[in-house]
Amino acid sequence: MNKLFKIATLAFTLVGFAACNNDDEVSLEQEYQASVMIKDGETKDLANVSATINTQGTISRSGSVYSLRNFRQFTINEDGAVTEAVAPLFYFDFKENDGVDAGDAVLTLNATQRDMDIISNTTKGYTLSYIDKAFESVVVTDNFTSAPDEKVGIVTPFSPEGAIGWSNYDMSVHHIVAIANRTLILSKGNTALFKFRVNSIYSNETPNKESASDNYVYYAVDYEEFK
Repeated sequence: MNKLFKIATLAFTLVGFAACNNDDEVSLEQEYQASVMIKDGETKDLANVSATINTQGTISRSGSVYSLRNFRQFTINEDGAVTEAVAPLFYFDFKENDGVDAGDAVLTLNATQRDMDIISNTTKGYTLSYIDKAFESVVVTDNFTSAPDEKVGIVTPFSPEGAIGWSNYDMSVHHIVAIANRTLILSKGNTALFKFRVNSIYSNETPNKESASDNYVYYAVDYEEFK
């Protein structure tokens, strides 16, 4: 009996140990609970699910890549009501998949007419860099180049020599055109956190005129977290 009791006790201990290990594996694999959770293949309207009351746009997911479309934010009155006036600056957090308030911003997306800079929140330790490589091919071990002043904007014929931007300004049609295969990197400290690309600032990513389109600012951004 004593021997049988020892065998039973050992078997119970091993089963319990395995169960604990399985629980640990499940907990490690649990997805971060972002402000806006999106299943693979799903699209959500930020006007309905955002934690902020002044955010519009849609966000969808394909695998581990998220696509933010027609993103914009509106000003808020002193009484807390959202106005119809588009805000001069938009704020977004890739980790939360959501537009945020200025104090919580990871990135600022400038939405003024001639100054559409993408700016990292240096006060929280975030920095920007870039690489001229297709978004899909960029890996965390690539060599990235730091963005001057932690921002990238629109490069025009009048920009300083060597200016770095996410887009060029086409003087022939007065359109803002994303630079092909320029991938931006958001880091904190020495750790690269996300890669992203800005595709367009026009609604539905399509200029509404042959020249000097005015259907902006609606940011279209793809992003993916480095794992």
